[in-house]
Amino acid sequence: MVGDECVGAIVCKLDMHKKMFRRGYIAMLAVDSKYRRKGIGTNLVKKAIYAMVEGDCDEVVLETEITNKSALKLYENLGFVRDKRLFRYYLNGVDALRLKLWLR
Repeated sequence: MVGDECVGAIVCKLDMHKKMFRRGYIAMLAVDSKYRRKGIGTNLVKKAIYAMVEGDCDEVVLETEITNKSALKLYENLGFVRDKRLFRYYLNGVDALRLKLWLR
């Protein structure tokens, strides 16, 4: 929030993966273009990770377009590693990268 204006949002969840461990998933991160590169996205992801740690999460995963260099840099700076390339993952035919952050 900047004043009364919402300038960023994150959508995430925490559930069991293969009945073996708790996996957090970041489904979406969005920051208004006027407010990018000010740490808002990083802070949102950090807060989501903190909540997942509090929920006894083992790992956090997400997907992002392979061409989205800004997102890749943000997530990799937070410790995420490239796990898998997903070919033609998006409706526009662009490949995705699955990124993973191990918490344990």
